[in-house]
Amino acid sequence: MLAAALIAIPASILIGVAGAVRRDRAVDHILSMASLVLAALPDFVIGILLVMLFATQVFHVLPAVTMLDNDVPIWRQAAQVILPAVTLDIAVIPYMARIMRASMIEVLESEYVQMARLKGMPPARVILRHALPNAMVPFIQVTALQLAWLAGGVVVVEFVFRFPGIGQALIDAVANRDLPVVQTLALLIGAVYVLLNTLADVATILLTPRLRTAHS
Repeated sequence: MLAAALIAIPASILIGVAGAVRRDRAVDHILSMASLVLAALPDFVIGILLVMLFATQVFHVLPAVTMLDNDVPIWRQAAQVILPAVTLDIAVIPYMARIMRASMIEVLESEYVQMARLKGMPPARVILRHALPNAMVPFIQVTALQLAWLAGGVVVVEFVFRFPGIGQALIDAVANRDLPVVQTLALLIGAVYVLLNTLADVATILLTPRLRTAHS
């Protein structure tokens, strides 16, 4: 989940901003069509297609299933994490990027951005200083929901790749009727939901001046 989040967040911002800046052009149409197609694919289908492409049928550069060595740090076994992380990224990036694009378009059409452009401010500065910070609030809320979804959606991906994580542990616990483990993992996933939504609310307050000064 951490590896997927580190890739998904900046990638979604870049894709969303690129689509908004190039609105109704070829780049925007290509990105929108690709995001719609990828958003329609279930995560287990994405995982199987990636295994066929990079592990079994076309290329043989990555392992089809995860075989982690518990005595070796995870960062030294990065190849074992690539396909599961990319599967999660492809599952969440389309939603996050489309929200970022919509929010960015709305901000770019606002009066203060138009005023900044009329003052002769460079386009890059207008986007980075005025548009992007104000477009981040809806993106943060959707990102929190998507990352929280990963806490539950990772179950399917870990089953496909036999990744020894929380999802695989939950599947094994259900199969073995191990109720205490099921309850513990369910509480842990619920705690992730609460934590991510709390962080999103805090980030929203920090990025919105009127919310910080509402008490005055």
